[in-house]
Amino acid sequence: MGSDSILAGIGATVLAVTLLVCGFAACCLPVTTASLAGAVSTGADSPYTHEQLVELAQETRAFTVDAHSSMEEARESLAADVVAAAREASAEGAPKYSQWTQKAKQVLGDVEGEGGTAVATMDALAKVSDRYALDAAAVSHLEDCNGLITGLSSYLGMIGVAALIIALVLGFRKQFAALAFMLRMGPALLLAVLVILGLWGVIDFNGLFAAFHSLFFLEGTWTFNYDSLLISMYPIDFWMGMGAVWVGSAIGVGLLCFAAGCLFAWKAQVQHRELEEAAAAEAARSKKRRKKGRR
Repeated sequence: MGSDSILAGIGATVLAVTLLVCGFAACCLPVTTASLAGAVSTGADSPYTHEQLVELAQETRAFTVDAHSSMEEARESLAADVVAAAREASAEGAPKYSQWTQKAKQVLGDVEGEGGTAVATMDALAKVSDRYALDAAAVSHLEDCNGLITGLSSYLGMIGVAALIIALVLGFRKQFAALAFMLRMGPALLLAVLVILGLWGVIDFNGLFAAFHSLFFLEGTWTFNYDSLLISMYPIDFWMGMGAVWVGSAIGVGLLCFAAGCLFAWKAQVQHRELEEAAAAEAARSKKRRKKGRR
């Protein structure tokens, strides 16, 4: 097996990982959260309206996914958004006014009167019920997610760069057959993985969701009450939608790579035919020269 074949095999594996990363990147886009939350975060049993849940879901996404120069400031900003929504939702005459207990309203008034921070207000409100605010466990989990995403982002970017470099090396060396193998085998590997995960998800999505989280988080740190604010923003249907976006985006980019692979496979055939024709022409010239030499 030649070095180009080995390089193409490595490139195909790296490309498959890159395609998965592309799908994940699509999930992290603000528009993805806005669209999915708008579709499934109904707020039927929540003390917040649908519109408020969608807005809070987007603010929580920013806290979870974006890089922050100061996590303390980011935490205070998120808490301020939650507290502002709580005061709006609990105001007399608001659509969800009846969902707010007197104790929750009292907490909002007491902490506001004491001039406490937004984080202190949110913590106090969450102690009344996690339906009203993100409790310490929820915020801690979101911070864990942020550390994981921001910590891995540079390494995942390097994987994409590696795939690009391998493709460029094979292209500049005119190893079109090897490049075609890389561009078609990468999506094929991705598809094989997605088929397995997809079947698992169809049969037992909760099991897949739990297994995925157990890879990165300690047991018990990512489960919350079904009516908590966090789950109201991101119900199970939200994550099923995220899975569909992840798979769809990865497959979409993979199809583009596969199409490019087919193009380079055609170029490899043309290249092979040209080499054969050149070799045949050279053989014919050599034969003619030998005949002239015998005369």
